[in-house]
Amino acid sequence: MTIKKRYTQISTALILSALLIPSISRAELGGNAASVLAEQKEFGSLLTTDTKNGTTVYIQTLASGTILKEFLSSTGVVYAVSWSGPSLPNLQIILGSYFKNYLAALKQSRGSIFSTTENVVIQSSGMMGAFQGFAFLPKQAPSDFTTSSLGQ
Repeated sequence: MTIKKRYTQISTALILSALLIPSISRAELGGNAASVLAEQKEFGSLLTTDTKNGTTVYIQTLASGTILKEFLSSTGVVYAVSWSGPSLPNLQIILGSYFKNYLAALKQSRGSIFSTTENVVIQSSGMMGAFQGFAFLPKQAPSDFTTSSLGQ
């Protein structure tokens, strides 16, 4: 086997890994429960769970002291996330494919961020040492869902 051919095989494998692993290793908004532990390992966080009215809440305490909550429906879909603490968590990981909505709102804002579409609602505010926010998928959320149930 030539060096060039071997290099091509390795490059292809690395590219495929980079594309596939993010989709299966994170409990991002719209994701599923199977990926929560992988996300916890990536963040190096303490993880606890709570179940109320058919919703499982995964609560992570990040090394920074920030609390991240991920809300899973009875069908196992992450329909909401919230965060509160001294620093912002990695929103690109948490929001997943909805991170582009956050970035678009960030470009238009000088302070608090609020983005709402029929598919996702994102709100983030705070200042150095005190951040909070949430995001949820209106079409995936249970019928009795309200933002007050996110318990920031």
